[in-house]
Amino acid sequence: MNKTPRPIADQIPEVDLEEMYKTIADVEFAPPPPPVTERPKLVNQIPSHIQAASSNPQLVIVADAIKRAEQLFTSKNSEYGDSGDILANFRRLAQQQDLPMSTVWMMLAGKHIDSIQQYVKDVRNGKGRNRTEPMSGRIDDLIVYSILLLAIVNEEQN
Repeated sequence: MNKTPRPIADQIPEVDLEEMYKTIADVEFAPPPPPVTERPKLVNQIPSHIQAASSNPQLVIVADAIKRAEQLFTSKNSEYGDSGDILANFRRLAQQQDLPMSTVWMMLAGKHIDSIQQYVKDVRNGKGRNRTEPMSGRIDDLIVYSILLLAIVNEEQN
């Protein structure tokens, strides 16, 4: 008997990101895009020890990275995914190549991982290099890919 997996959108709780960004970094951000489907709104509470450290510059970097990742995911998902299946691109390629989605993920994310590895080697060796994309862009892409891998692993294990 084939078990049809629940759509991934039904499995991911919604987080009040705007409130989280304000709390973590004391930075004003544009409101997140409206949800694709109507679901009950869940709000995660930020621990008080993180709230107290809101002037920490590293937390500002993290909050900014989360916001960029959210925006990047939204724009790329409209290109590669579809509104009902954020893994549509991985699913199509996996079917075309007769591979698990996690293997497709590794191939697609691999170019970003390779670029980051080369950057680390260059820093270690004191070598400068002209890059076609800023390292922050590669890291942002890898953050989005990592989040998508969570959904892929969840689906492959269930």
